Amino acid sequence: MTDIIFYDTEFTTWEGALDRDWSGPNEYREMVQIGAIRFDLDTLEEKEEFLVLIKPVKNPVVSDFFTVLTGITNAEVTKDGLSFPDAYAKFIAFTEGDPTSCYGWDAKVMRENLGFNNMPATESEFDSHNIGPWFFDVGASYGIVKGKTNSGKLAATLGAPMSSIQEHNALHDARSIAAAYRFLLQKGAKSPF
Repeated sequence: MTDIIFYDTEFTTWEGALDRDWSGPNEYREMVQIGAIRFDLDTLEEKEEFLVLIKPVKNPVVSDFFTVLTGITNAEVTKDGLSFPDAYAKFIAFTEGDPTSCYGWDAKVMRENLGFNNMPATESEFDSHNIGPWFFDVGASYGIVKGKTNSGKLAATLGAPMSSIQEHNALHDARSIAAAYRFLLQKGAKSPF
């Protein structure tokens, strides 16, 4: 394996939804953005990027809380958003069959969205490596704490260099995963791949 796809997602949310685990009335984790990079595991460099906006259906108007958190507006979603099936097809085409890796629950949320759209939703039909446990183990001595360090904060927590900071933007967060991974490997950590 030479390349891996590090990806991240942004999905509908409201004030307190995280604490409620999206159990409030009409709270669904509908994807609004998928960001990904193709990362060369040999050179530890980014080769290609992917970013797509998605129009949620169950809650077609994103909350003000979501917009403040992500910077993504309803106008942008309306203008540039694709249906989830179309966005997912573009994402899968981007992967070109390379393995995918996320930090945390993004694979679960992807499967939820597949289910919302009557598409295959089992783990075997969308399999993705969760690099989170590796970060919690290897990165613990550097300050990475489960439940306190989201994907967008990984690089900053480690002091790993990044050219821009835009936490809760899926492409930035995918790059943060890659920068943190690179940093730990350069410090001598053993790769989980």
